[in-house]
Amino acid sequence: MARKATGLRERNRQHRIALILSAASRLFARHGYESTRIEEIAEAAEVAPATVYNYFTNKANILTALAARHAYSSWAERSSFVQSPPEDPVAAVQGFERLLADQAMRTLGRECWRIILAAPYAQPGSRLHRAGVSFGWLIERHYRRMLRTFQERGRIGADVDIRALAELITAIGTYHFGRFISDESMTLDMLKEHIEKHVLIIFLGVVPRTAGMEAEAAPP
Repeated sequence: MARKATGLRERNRQHRIALILSAASRLFARHGYESTRIEEIAEAAEVAPATVYNYFTNKANILTALAARHAYSSWAERSSFVQSPPEDPVAAVQGFERLLADQAMRTLGRECWRIILAAPYAQPGSRLHRAGVSFGWLIERHYRRMLRTFQERGRIGADVDIRALAELITAIGTYHFGRFISDESMTLDMLKEHIEKHVLIIFLGVVPRTAGMEAEAAPP
């Protein structure tokens, strides 16, 4: 009986948390993160403000939970892409970046993403900072898996450092996404176009390799 009661309490707790997060997501999208108050979130979720504070303490923790929920809910779609990417590595990376952009804007608005990306500078060591780092790491992990598959197929050179390549692509995507969320005039299509150009440069290279250069690059 006690175990059943404990399970019921936990289900009720998770239900209230889900209500709070859904209400916060709607209000952040409608009024903005900074303009939304905890009391408004509580009212929209039909719970007491004390309940919101009890679960999250502050608004930043609500945003952290929303970022975590985004990472979890978007995982299956990203994994499906990584498991069956286009045959061409360039098209695969460009397609994955388009997916990431669409997923990001489907879940949170620009202001919320600005706060998440600014957390390493504005709130170093915070839960929000750690959530942003974890999300970047998850993206890089997807890239390592996908790029390693292309390397095994011979579509990427055997001597290419896959970890370094994944880090570079993730950094480029993060850079352009940062530009996008800070510039209201930039459209989602413009964001995708900028990333695609840089991804193409990575795979094409910019310096023609000659036999002499290859000899210089070889380890002694």
